[in-house]
Amino acid sequence: MGEALMGLGAFVRGLFTSGDAGISVPAMDGIFKPNNRLEEAERLLSLPTIDNLAATSGGLLCSAGPRLLRIDTNGASVAAVEIAAFSAPITFVASAPDGRLAVGVEGDGLHVGQPGGWQRVDLQGANRSCLTAGAFAPDGTLFVCVGSRDHPARDWKRDLMEGGASGVLVAVGATDGSSRVIASGLAFPNGVALLGDGRLAVSESWRHRIVALDPKSASRPVAMLEDLPAYPSRLSPASGGGLWMALFAPRRQLFELVLREHDYRREMMATIDPDEWIGPELAGSARPDQPLSQGSVRQMGVLKPWAPSRSYGLVARCDENGVPRESWHSRADGAMHGITSVWEHGGDVYATSRGSGTLLRLAATNDGGSAHG
Repeated sequence: MGEALMGLGAFVRGLFTSGDAGISVPAMDGIFKPNNRLEEAERLLSLPTIDNLAATSGGLLCSAGPRLLRIDTNGASVAAVEIAAFSAPITFVASAPDGRLAVGVEGDGLHVGQPGGWQRVDLQGANRSCLTAGAFAPDGTLFVCVGSRDHPARDWKRDLMEGGASGVLVAVGATDGSSRVIASGLAFPNGVALLGDGRLAVSESWRHRIVALDPKSASRPVAMLEDLPAYPSRLSPASGGGLWMALFAPRRQLFELVLREHDYRREMMATIDPDEWIGPELAGSARPDQPLSQGSVRQMGVLKPWAPSRSYGLVARCDENGVPRESWHSRADGAMHGITSVWEHGGDVYATSRGSGTLLRLAATNDGGSAHG
């Protein structure tokens, strides 16, 4: 008992003293200065399990659990029309210029084709339950992110807590469906998009960065954007060049400390329900038994917008060099948290708030890719 209390005391002291001054996260400032633009965005649809967006010549698609939906925005009201359904939740959707689609299905792997004509593609040993993102090249090659070879996509928090870096990027041939690994040792690759020079941009969630790599060579990934203030998710091209970036949860000093304290983290994982682990979340919770960051408590019944919450909403637009140029936020006291996908289509920018189950629309301006809520 005495040793346990000493360990707890050391842990608490680390939270409030300078002994762990090296534990820090970048402040949300500059381009990432907090605002309410996601909260003020148009809320188009309520879909509790909405996740990945993709655009085709026939319209905007999104996934919601096991369903693949087309978003109908032509009428007076916005509607979601089911065009396909699978046996398990969809983990990513990608579209090709020729109309083909790629869909990752938890436990059932990669499906390529069109509604009514799907072909299952074997990725040769990759974890078919953790296909997190995909993008087609102009020649038809499909690049697929496998977030983890150890855990399914739904166990992303466990992969984070175990320091997961087993992710791979796979290239799937357009004609024969053959696959090859073009990058490995990635810390939960969670988004991929083509850059103008032929390279790929890949988000590494657990390393809080975007890397660029050449799919035609065996060169190591090169960091484009490092030390982000949140965990990056899926990427998509922006009109006029550059990228849209979804960030699904905030980084917090408390999270970084737990990730560093190996004994504490292992015991937490072994003895506590995953929903109560100290770590990032897709949505906020009002449950009284939820772990709290210092200051993330209601005072006089009000949660302050600057409180270090476990969830957050964040979208960023980057230029062709990967430099962030603009950002949209839903702060601690907001509801549009857990942004997992963003896509520009038909002059508008759409984003999915997985935390609230909401499809958002940000009206695009005329500056070649900016948007305002």
